[in-house]
Amino acid sequence: MDILLDIQLPKAVDNLRPVRPGQSLEVWVFEDESTRRSAEASLAAAGSMARLRSAYKPLLHFFLEEVELTGLSAVTIRTPSHRSAAIGRFELEAYPLAGLLPAVALRFEPGAEELHYHVILEHGTRHTEHRVFAPNRERRNPFGDTVLVPCGWLQTSPADAGIPLETEYEAAFAAVMDLVAQQNWPDSPPYFDTLSIDIETGGIEHRLLYGDECISTREALHEDLYFSVLEFFQHRAGLPPGDRTLRLGQVLPNIRQGSGPTRVCVAAGNTPKLIQLPDADQVLDEAVRPLDPRQIARELDAIGGDRFDVASHQGRPVLAAQVAGKPIGLVISAGQHANETSGVVGALRAARTLQQRGFGFALIPQENPDGHALHRALRATNPRHMHHAARFTALGDDLAFRTHEPFIELEARRDAYRRVGAVLHVNLHGYPAHEWTRPHTGYVPRGSQQWAIPKGFFFILNHIPGLQAVAETFVRALAARVSCTLGLRAFNEAQLSVFKVHTGSLDFPVHDSIVCIIKESPEQIPPFMLVTEYPDETIYGDAFRLAHTVQMAAVVEAAALLDEGLLDRSATSVGVATEWRSGTSSRPGGVAHSPAVSVPRS
Repeated sequence: MDILLDIQLPKAVDNLRPVRPGQSLEVWVFEDESTRRSAEASLAAAGSMARLRSAYKPLLHFFLEEVELTGLSAVTIRTPSHRSAAIGRFELEAYPLAGLLPAVALRFEPGAEELHYHVILEHGTRHTEHRVFAPNRERRNPFGDTVLVPCGWLQTSPADAGIPLETEYEAAFAAVMDLVAQQNWPDSPPYFDTLSIDIETGGIEHRLLYGDECISTREALHEDLYFSVLEFFQHRAGLPPGDRTLRLGQVLPNIRQGSGPTRVCVAAGNTPKLIQLPDADQVLDEAVRPLDPRQIARELDAIGGDRFDVASHQGRPVLAAQVAGKPIGLVISAGQHANETSGVVGALRAARTLQQRGFGFALIPQENPDGHALHRALRATNPRHMHHAARFTALGDDLAFRTHEPFIELEARRDAYRRVGAVLHVNLHGYPAHEWTRPHTGYVPRGSQQWAIPKGFFFILNHIPGLQAVAETFVRALAARVSCTLGLRAFNEAQLSVFKVHTGSLDFPVHDSIVCIIKESPEQIPPFMLVTEYPDETIYGDAFRLAHTVQMAAVVEAAALLDEGLLDRSATSVGVATEWRSGTSSRPGGVAHSPAVSVPRS
């Protein structure tokens, strides 16, 4: 690979200098508490009194580090009000306070100050008030929009407003994006085979005592670099934000823990060989982590059926099988987005159950094997990071949004539709199990605010025009059945409760504790596509076991309802099935679900 950038950036805390006697020093940086306390001790030894706070999620760190939580009964938070902040941004930045303080009455109110939280703490009858500074500055995102981003800050006296302090965390992001903007790329895609962004840095990696939540500046840097590079090339190609068709190449940020100066190395060229040690087989029903690809292949071999595998862009097999049985027009797939891992296990478990019950169906248990390989490699270093760089294909696009040849991985799905005369495609997905942030481009993920924090397992049912009433009946019946899965209702209700506190509302229909979204999707091939969404991207152990059990239940119960006639096969399938069996269909390759204002992500 060609090295495009190789630099070292000093730690901001190492460059802090003692102030004059009698002055105080207050600093906000992107460092964990132990690093900040060590810097304070070094400055104290030099005669300077200093307080170092976190620039990342400052209100949450205020509660973690400075508030007496024992006896805390109520909290009122008046959030900053800044013209360039995304709506609801500061309530999200306080997440997961509602989960960490379940017995405390927590209320958010709009505040009057641009960059301060006003916090009222109640310990019984004792009330105290605090101003918590949120250091931010305005910057431009890859589309040229002004956004408000967290930043380092330096203040030399309480009366002084202070000034931004560029930290190595911010400088690393800026260095990569400046390089990308200045590089002489080809006029048309692909712009590279792989763009490798290797960064060794310090920062925060702190697991919280609520769900799968953690504070990770390194994970956030991975997310922001991946999506910002993608957005830069979308903008360069004249495509709208959120486009999924651009085959720019594979963007590979690998952010690792380091000590001392931050090292940034960017290279472009052929895809590096991914070193992956075989993982031991797991008992499928009890799997506690994502499956090794060899086990996926063995599980599908055991199910049998008529195989119709295709090859991925990088030559890996996209495994697919048509299982004989009672024809109900069912296609099952998982792994379209390879960092969403529970669906793979759920699909294989459901396939075994449906086969035992005599149903016929088509199964593609891992649609994106190149992404799956990358996800395995990234998890070896950071197993608890969401790794969205592994979400799309090695070409850089979302396979389901391909509308013309070569379809490559998508050809398996198209063949599955033809083979079974698809009425219902159950497409198993996931999303972040803990907060998803982009601190360098406005904190809230662009176009995905409703996906920033988890809201439990939910459904998105897409249908072709004219089937809204049928879809509503089906999804209500499905929610009633799947919600009976042991542990799901309590899990969903807890996440929805916290979600509502930090977003202010729950603007989705909920049936039996499950959010159910129904959308008309004229471009999809089968009459119905059920997308499942479980917050699974970083979970293991019992949490992973519940995830794939719920995914399995969704497939099995959807198949049962399909067989019972709730999707009215006779009225919806004949035309589409005839088109596809004859090869005359002019419909595109099969969109996972068309983007929408409320749920644009999956």
